[in-house]
Amino acid sequence: MEVLKMSNPTKNNVALRNAGVVIINNYIQMLFQRLELTDGHSFKSVENQKKAVKYLQYVITGLPNTDDAYLSLNKVLCGLSVNDKISVEIEITDNDKNLINGLLNAVIHHWPSIGQCSIEGFRGNWFIRDGILSETEDHWQLTVEKRAYDILINRSPFSFSIIKYPWMDKPLHVIWPY
Repeated sequence: MEVLKMSNPTKNNVALRNAGVVIINNYIQMLFQRLELTDGHSFKSVENQKKAVKYLQYVITGLPNTDDAYLSLNKVLCGLSVNDKISVEIEITDNDKNLINGLLNAVIHHWPSIGQCSIEGFRGNWFIRDGILSETEDHWQLTVEKRAYDILINRSPFSFSIIKYPWMDKPLHVIWPY
């Protein structure tokens, strides 16, 4: 594993295990709409914002429950503070699971360079990544762990270098060396 380096001094540094979720940046807003958590530009409630954090983690791991300590990046992507507490449990219906699995299959098929891949294989290869999340005054910065097969990102149809959803106070700048 390559050592992750910070390019700017920051206020907060948080170690992550799910840094690769940013690769599906283009799909996250649509997912939240289809889960009826947003009206497109904002969350319908703070409760929905917190549910979105957990749904993102389900996208990443396929597990409905994850300890709050592993959700910092998800919180930033959902416009929450990394210090906000998220309940441990969420019920994900079969319809929601099917929606998420359909989204992941679409992502896999939309990126033919990675070859045939299961949802679990995709999660393990691309989403489950060490990373460092840091905050500056005007943006968040995410540095993602490099892996040998990351050269395939050059052929990725996805963009994720700067992420800014309408509900985020400041953008997330992604450094993913490949």
